[in-house]
Amino acid sequence: MAKKNTENKSGYKSTGYIIAAIALFLILTMNTIMLVGTYSGTQKIFMTTSREMNLINSSNSMLANANEQVLEIVAGIGNNQAHINAISSMFSEIRERMDAYDALEGHDALAKRRFQHAKAYINAYDNKLLSYRDAIMSASTGEDPAAAAAFQQQIPTIYQQEIAPLKSAASEMMIACINIGSASANQRTAGAINYLYLVVSILVGVLIVGEIAIFLVARYTKRSMEEIDRKNAQFAEASSKLMRSREKMEDLATVNILTGLKNRYALEADIGERLAGDQFNIAVFDMDGFRQINDMYGYDFGDEYLSQIAERLKNEYGQYCEIYNITGNEFCVVFNREVSDTQALHYVEGICSAMSSPYTIFNLTVQLTVSASTYHYVAGDCLNVNSLLVKLDNAMRNAKRQGGGQIHQVMNI
Repeated sequence: MAKKNTENKSGYKSTGYIIAAIALFLILTMNTIMLVGTYSGTQKIFMTTSREMNLINSSNSMLANANEQVLEIVAGIGNNQAHINAISSMFSEIRERMDAYDALEGHDALAKRRFQHAKAYINAYDNKLLSYRDAIMSASTGEDPAAAAAFQQQIPTIYQQEIAPLKSAASEMMIACINIGSASANQRTAGAINYLYLVVSILVGVLIVGEIAIFLVARYTKRSMEEIDRKNAQFAEASSKLMRSREKMEDLATVNILTGLKNRYALEADIGERLAGDQFNIAVFDMDGFRQINDMYGYDFGDEYLSQIAERLKNEYGQYCEIYNITGNEFCVVFNREVSDTQALHYVEGICSAMSSPYTIFNLTVQLTVSASTYHYVAGDCLNVNSLLVKLDNAMRNAKRQGGGQIHQVMNI
């Protein structure tokens, strides 16, 4: 009888251990599925947001390039036919990117409205240019010099009153679309991260309860302890993967995926609070004619070109300044506090030389000149980072209009 009771107790312990182990396994499996699903959701948010920002940023950049062509027509620089062809090509690409943005799902409602406004302004801008196309071509042929001269005098007024406001409004709407979309993505990502914390907390709670239950039932058997150790190791690995994923998402929010450099959002975070009470040297650089590289050899070629330039800048100048890739082929550097004005200008010249050196991409050697602008910023000169970059961009575009391959300084007011 004593032997039978001992066997029954052993059976009860074995049955209890099996039930506890199965229950724990099922709960851990469910929570692991939730963890994987949440991680996939955050990855989808990031990829969609990144795609949206790239499409809007590239559209805004192309609109700025098209506007430069219009300004050259207004200033009477170059061949009007070539300008009109270039403008037509740029608007075709802008429409393609707008259509691609429209095809994406999950837009924030307010960002979508800003995008629709931007699209309307861009169409109005294009239509306005088309309405003056014949007059522009007639003026360039010289068939009626008097009419051509009269129209050329009217062009600046037409641009300021009818065309420039449409371009400014379109850019403002696209920037607003980016800002709203980014804020919405950050909010959704924060919610996903909070949900991840909840899942991890559930996993921790379930594991603790499961360990206690298994320990109480399986303390008489070595196999039960080994099972607990195995599940504990699985949980530790899952938690480690979760933390690495979170760190990766936080890094990607402020890093350009292509070049590995900090992006414009990182620049705003790094120097935004310094504008009111600090002074420093800052410069921006832009490849002259880079768009032709993409048109001639494709975007993969252009991406590799930018990647090689970024790697060289990090290796040669990373110790003297913080380097940012703020838009496509535009780079920005903020020099360290110990770098003097003379040293900063010397480094700017060196960076221009490095960027304009020959590079071998896919067994093909290419070389472009670089336009740059530099600014010794003094506390209180600008209200925000955007106005600071506008000053630098204006100086840089003046360098481009004068033939490119030049460095212009922003003068303090």
